Amino acid sequence: MIVRGGLHAASYEAWESSYFAALSTDVRNVMLRDAFVVNVKAGGAINGASGPPRMFLMHSGQARVTVVSREGRAATVRYAGPGQVLGLPAAIAGTSPIPAHAITDCEMSMLNVDTLRRLASTDPTVAWLLLQQTCAIIYEVVEILGDNIFGSVEQRLCRHLLDLADNSDAGLIVKVEQQELADAIGSVREVVARAIRKLREAGLVERHSRGLRIVNPSELHRIASGATTESDT
Repeated sequence: MIVRGGLHAASYEAWESSYFAALSTDVRNVMLRDAFVVNVKAGGAINGASGPPRMFLMHSGQARVTVVSREGRAATVRYAGPGQVLGLPAAIAGTSPIPAHAITDCEMSMLNVDTLRRLASTDPTVAWLLLQQTCAIIYEVVEILGDNIFGSVEQRLCRHLLDLADNSDAGLIVKVEQQELADAIGSVREVVARAIRKLREAGLVERHSRGLRIVNPSELHRIASGATTESDT
């Protein structure tokens, strides 16, 4: 669903919690006047591979960017939640070969790519911010790809559980299915199920009515980082 007219209260809130908050009020007002509020249901496509450049400022929900093999296997290379931006590289390059999908129901502002390009061509502050954030995205993707290539299933799973967790009144809750986790780390559901069972038996996660609850996030961080203790050796 698209809400036309821009100037949406949630757009302002998301803008102020994003890296765009470093820009001037004038830039913010120009960008948000040209924005549309978009709602995408869980599992729905946000950006298609090799489609036109589209950029989104997340209000709520969780989204992921994936790479897909010729055989159809997918692996997550980036997550985005409230206050984060999807599609900046596509806005700069003019297209993107990498699709994005909603993990949960998402609300976001679809920003006008042409307006952003015009501002970047005339305002060095805007151009420098976009350059910095593009570099940050590259480093983030390289880090996740490195984890997926060199890390064990348990390391990759712990990393993605932490990335996907929502802080709620019940604690840190992960609301995704095992198949989605398998897709995220480039594995299969049966392997992920065994790894989750191992984490449950160790008391690090537990079943919850909304999904999985993270009981010991610090230990998940330790496993995800590949750190060892004397008890591991």
